[in-house]
Amino acid sequence: MSEENDPGKKSRLIEDIFILVSILALWPVVLGWQGVIYELALYAALAGLVYIFFRRVRRFRAARDEIDEIDE
Repeated sequence: MSEENDPGKKSRLIEDIFILVSILALWPVVLGWQGVIYELALYAALAGLVYIFFRRVRRFRAARDEIDEIDE
């Protein structure tokens, strides 16, 4: 299957962009800024990263199961 026809390519790209945005959300803490908005951004980033983590674990398990099926 080519990458252009891969239906999950767009969702993986969105996940990667969200990870980068989450890293940027840490900068107010590094700079010592305080505020409710920054704290909410950190919690939103944490929730999103946990969600992405579980999606990727599920995807890796599915890929491993597919490889195991092929080997049998």
